[in-house]
Amino acid sequence: MNDSNELWRKLWTTRAYKGFVTINQDTYLEADGTVSTWDIIAGPDSAAVLAFTEGGTDVVLFEQFRVGPGKTLLELPGGYLNDDESPVEAAQRELAEETGYESSAVYYAGSEWWSANSSRRKHIVIAAEARPGGDPSWDASEAGFVRLLPSDELIEFLLSGELTDAGLACRGLMKFAASTRVAGTQAASTQANPALDKLQATVRGLFPG
Repeated sequence: MNDSNELWRKLWTTRAYKGFVTINQDTYLEADGTVSTWDIIAGPDSAAVLAFTEGGTDVVLFEQFRVGPGKTLLELPGGYLNDDESPVEAAQRELAEETGYESSAVYYAGSEWWSANSSRRKHIVIAAEARPGGDPSWDASEAGFVRLLPSDELIEFLLSGELTDAGLACRGLMKFAASTRVAGTQAASTQANPALDKLQATVRGLFPG
């Protein structure tokens, strides 16, 4: 069986636009000899965090205006990774910057492609025992309201699709619920984490059946 990657060969890449997002144009030689050029959304990876408060009773969200949908949405705290920053570190930083909440009990639930025409990855982190640690520290053009959503309303909220990371959050919750080992860092760990173990039981109870 042929590797489908062999059917496409990248010839060159040019930078088409660089602003808040970066657009590259990748030119490929296809299997039938056709040369085609594709717009690719490039740039750094991003990380989002599903942060549960003490006891898993609520989820910390950030209500903010989104220019794409053109309206205010309840969102998972998150943003781009800085240079030499892990997804877990980025998620913890974004949680503190956007909401003022902090958590040291975190589970890295993996990543997925941003879209079919993007080279970026979106990472998701589950956080337990999140509690206020200070005031939010917003960037320019970033302002909103910190909201707490009861955890028993989380699944219905995610299924509504009225947030930009709904699919990412659902996949992260499923991986967390199904995991046989919840580690406190992105790397594998043999140390148990009672806060994450307790949260895992709560998350499992959110799913019907």
